Amino acid sequence: MGSLQAMTKGSDARYLGDTLKLKVAQGVVGAVADKGSVLRFIPYTMQAVKQGFQDLGASSLQSAHDLLRSESLRLEVRTGAAQVEGGIHGLVSYEKKAF
Repeated sequence: MGSLQAMTKGSDARYLGDTLKLKVAQGVVGAVADKGSVLRFIPYTMQAVKQGFQDLGASSLQSAHDLLRSESLRLEVRTGAAQVEGGIHGLVSYEKKAF
């Protein structure tokens, strides 16, 4: 929505550029090949959520809420730099597969 093409179609108001004569792109236009139905990904998403709960020590959404309320579980925001540092780095090559 921040590409020049989208701004000329009206999205520039969200970037406070609707009154400006000079517009600067804050995004790009691109295309993604159709990868099929989202239904194919739901089992993987469900398993990822289950594993995330397991990592938290919670067996359900309700138990995660209970852990938060009791302050046994604490969530923190990670900076972009921390996310990069926590990822795969320093390898000559690797292949990332979602599933």
